[in-house]
Amino acid sequence: MSNNVILGDINSYIEDNIGYIILDNPNRLNAISLSMWEKIGTSLITFEDDKNLRCVVLRGKGNKSFSAGADISEFNDNRAREKAVIQYDNVSKNTLDRIQKFPKPTIALIDGDCIGGGLATALSCDLRLASEKSTFAIPAAKLGLAYDYLGIKRLREIVGPARAKYIFYTARQFSSNEALQIGIIEEVFKNDSFSSDVMSVLNSINNNAPLTISSAKLAIDADPLDDKMLKKCKELERICFSSKDYEEGRLAFSEKRKPIFKGH
Repeated sequence: MSNNVILGDINSYIEDNIGYIILDNPNRLNAISLSMWEKIGTSLITFEDDKNLRCVVLRGKGNKSFSAGADISEFNDNRAREKAVIQYDNVSKNTLDRIQKFPKPTIALIDGDCIGGGLATALSCDLRLASEKSTFAIPAAKLGLAYDYLGIKRLREIVGPARAKYIFYTARQFSSNEALQIGIIEEVFKNDSFSSDVMSVLNSINNNAPLTISSAKLAIDADPLDDKMLKKCKELERICFSSKDYEEGRLAFSEKRKPIFKGH
């Protein structure tokens, strides 16, 4: 790798029980390099150890791009050699899988372009919230690239088979309102109030019962044919009903006040 190539970075921190992962490569529209994929995975491992964490947010630095996908400045070095290609793809796949299986809610905040691998990253999250100016595309067919099966499967699960085919076949760009209509994102906010509007959503998640949310996430994502996963769902259900948070929820309801949940 030449010394003058800027590979970007990942900034991660926890604030008010929310974990933040910032894709920091603005000179390349927050394109994701190999080292950035690795750091995202490391950040998630660190976050998972924090019992007070309520959710994780992924976003791009600045307000021009969530992520433009893979950092093509690495292609000559990392994708031109077979072993390097395998390394890059394995690390990115493992990281996307870790995002999708993270036990707490994961939310992609999209303020700008969300393209290719950037969209795959957003789709690995539980929720996607976008500003009006944001755009979405998977341009693989314009570049002659094969797209990973798990990435296609995730898109199909979210938007359905016909729309997934349309997105891939046309390789066209979608506006935020179009993305909302076809199910890529959950909500669109005005550009000038994006930060405050998404914070309201995050606070809603933050203030709700974490055991209930974790139980719901596991049940929604569970394979109905996986007996071990179904048993785990039942166990989390039991934990919810025997928790102090369940007592707090009932007490707050009877006292007509907002509950204060602790996650146990």
